[in-house]
Amino acid sequence: MTIEMVKTSGVVTHEVDDSWRYGEKNSNDSVSVVIVPELFKTTDSKYLTGVGPKATTVYIRSGIPLAKITSGTNKDMYGPYDKTATDGRQTAIAGLLESEVAVNITLAGWDVDDPTVGMTYRGDIVKSKLPVVPEEGAVWDCDLYDVENDSVTRLAGVASGSTASYVLPAATSNALGGVKKVAAPSEDTVAALKAALKSAGILA
Repeated sequence: MTIEMVKTSGVVTHEVDDSWRYGEKNSNDSVSVVIVPELFKTTDSKYLTGVGPKATTVYIRSGIPLAKITSGTNKDMYGPYDKTATDGRQTAIAGLLESEVAVNITLAGWDVDDPTVGMTYRGDIVKSKLPVVPEEGAVWDCDLYDVENDSVTRLAGVASGSTASYVLPAATSNALGGVKKVAAPSEDTVAALKAALKSAGILA
């Protein structure tokens, strides 16, 4: 069910928009991850709603593409996918932020009651309605399907709209791999056969 709602308080107005979901959510479509709230703070506030000059609480929008941090002090935590990042978040989208997260603004900075959040990693979505839509070349390392105008596109595993490629590894003395077809030996001798096998890369 699509939910679009605007909440109003005495300080600011913030929008709750779950229109990126397609159909009912299943309870087993998400996992728990730990986010780094500060990474969602940008000059254009594209990840937030409820922003205002008098706001004491802002909200990280649901549906934001998340990516795993693989280096630095926040290793193994999650933040917004960013193709320009250098901490691993540029590699692949791991899933989507399941629900909005309230952030309290204090003199000390941002404060989140619990940085452990749900991340949707499989199911049907409407990619065009995500709060931040990744570029077409983004890699989706999850099991999500984009449903647009009755057309279903699998986003998992590879860049959106592309297919995975495979490179056959070379054979070694310890591992199977690709080798060339052996040309017929010039002579009917063991030495000629060895030479042909070496030329094809079968014999070291």
